[in-house]
Amino acid sequence: MPGWELKPQGISHVLKTTGDAASKLEKYAKAFGEHLTSAASSAGTVSAEGGGEGGGEKAQGGLVALALSQYAEHATKDLKFVAARAGKSLQGVVDATTAYLNGDEEMAAEAQRNTLKAPPVDLPGVGKK
Repeated sequence: MPGWELKPQGISHVLKTTGDAASKLEKYAKAFGEHLTSAASSAGTVSAEGGGEGGGEKAQGGLVALALSQYAEHATKDLKFVAARAGKSLQGVVDATTAYLNGDEEMAAEAQRNTLKAPPVDLPGVGKK
C-alpha cells in the first residue's frame, strides 16, 4: 500500500459525521411519505359516473392522487437504494481501513521476524571440501 497514509482518527471522525447524516435518511423518508400522503388526500377526487349497468362508480382518488401514488412508489425505491448504498459505503470504509491497518501490523511483524532471523553468511572455506 505504498503512498497511503491513513489517519484512523480522521477516518473515525468522517465515519461518525457521515453516519449521523445517513441515519437521518429514515426520518426524512418517513416525512416525505407523510407529505405525499397528505398532498394526495388533499388533491380531491374525480367521480367516474357512467351510463353502464349498475350506475357509476366513485373513484377512490383523483388523477393527482394517482400520480402522487405512482411517484411515491418509484421514489421510495430510490430512497431505499440511497440508504442501502450509504450503509454499504460506510461499511466499506470500515472494512478497508481495518484491512489496511491489519496489513500494516502484519508488515511490521514480518519485518521484526526477518530482523530476528540469522542472516545468511557465506564465509570462505566454511562447509567446502
